[in-house]
Amino acid sequence: MKYIVLALILSQSMWSQNLDSHLWENRVIVISAAKNNKAYATKQFNLFKLKTKGLIDRKLVIYKCIENSCVLHDFKNKQKTFNINRKISGFSVALIGLDGSEKYKSTQVEKAEVFFNLIDKMPMRRQEVKNKK
Repeated sequence: MKYIVLALILSQSMWSQNLDSHLWENRVIVISAAKNNKAYATKQFNLFKLKTKGLIDRKLVIYKCIENSCVLHDFKNKQKTFNINRKISGFSVALIGLDGSEKYKSTQVEKAEVFFNLIDKMPMRRQEVKNKK
């Protein structure tokens, strides 16, 4: 189910190509919000931004998508903006693993530690930590 859920939510070939480029390289967080829920998306992004070191250590990139525009943040040096053809409703934040499958999704603003704790329990993350020693 490599990014199928997100591809259906935000379907556009460019979007799928962007997500596919992270397969086995990065974990992905997708923050999506309708225009009237922009404040939730901003709050969620800012909570992650406070934990930049943790994001980089866990190979996380963030897509912040509001209405029909997305911005990719990799917290090293890249920020890229692109448009999607489908409007977003509500608010959600989702974690996509290295394998491309959805690991967690919430419709509430969550602390970064919620995602970090989930990732740190994953076998691939445990191997990453072990290999660093």
